[in-house]
Amino acid sequence: MYCEILEKIREYDSITIFRHQRPDGDAMFSALALHRFLSDNFPQKKIKVAGKDVYNIISRNDRISDHFIINSLAIILDTSILNRIDDERASLASYMIKIDHHPSDDNYGDINQVEVRASACAEILARMFLSRAFKDLILSPETCRYLYCGLISDTINFRTTNVTAETMSIASKLIAKGDLDVSKLVEYVIDTDLDSFRKSTKIRTMTQIRDKFAYVILKESDLKKMNMSLMEAKNNIDELGRIKEINIWALAIENEKKYDCSVRSKRGYVINSICKEYGGGGHINAAAVKKLDRKSLDQFFERFIALSKKKPVKQN
Repeated sequence: MYCEILEKIREYDSITIFRHQRPDGDAMFSALALHRFLSDNFPQKKIKVAGKDVYNIISRNDRISDHFIINSLAIILDTSILNRIDDERASLASYMIKIDHHPSDDNYGDINQVEVRASACAEILARMFLSRAFKDLILSPETCRYLYCGLISDTINFRTTNVTAETMSIASKLIAKGDLDVSKLVEYVIDTDLDSFRKSTKIRTMTQIRDKFAYVILKESDLKKMNMSLMEAKNNIDELGRIKEINIWALAIENEKKYDCSVRSKRGYVINSICKEYGGGGHINAAAVKKLDRKSLDQFFERFIALSKKKPVKQN
């Protein structure tokens, strides 16, 4: 499949890189890594990064005409569902390649490079760039930095349950190839400023625990009081996972009178199947749903309260 992707890249003079709405670190750094890699190896091509939403650390949103997209190869990163792409014009492209690590039934690309065992989209890109198919192309230190940042962002510096020996092997190769200063990159991606720290502290004080399930419900009025955006609030989901006594945790945020909810779990507690029942989806231990009313949210939480009390199941 990597060979097919490279053939399509060589075929097109124009390439548009897309990612999902409200991009997280993996989506944003993967887009920047792919842009840098393609620019280094195909300087004659026109390569642009599409998107409207921004990521709080670093962003790139190029101005792109419909004409450019129509005549370009679209490469969509870290986006499982077509309607979650951060530019609805992606479907106008001449040819679409989907590169993702989320389980999904929406195989919208002409090529679907979906590797659900990968810890991040950045891991898939790194594996592809390091593969035999791409061996004659340049993998610059800047591309390695972007890929490593994407990895540590999505794995919270290699703490999530989907980190594998392959993940660590790829990380090691990026460090060596790019001569990376790991401590500085972790500080850049993971560390927070004082204002964000205080906001996170406030969210932690709002945590409620039932059995082995922890959750926070943030209303729009709460966000306004804390001067916090929805995306800023969403990034605090992992703070709840630091509690030893819990097995599952969730952060629900009111958005236009409905609730968007992110859910995480420890190994052995499969949560994406429940999220799928409520119109969402995701990984086995990291999933989400959108637009739940309060009654549905309460029912949703009851399912996880019940699951949190059970013994963990064996998980590959």
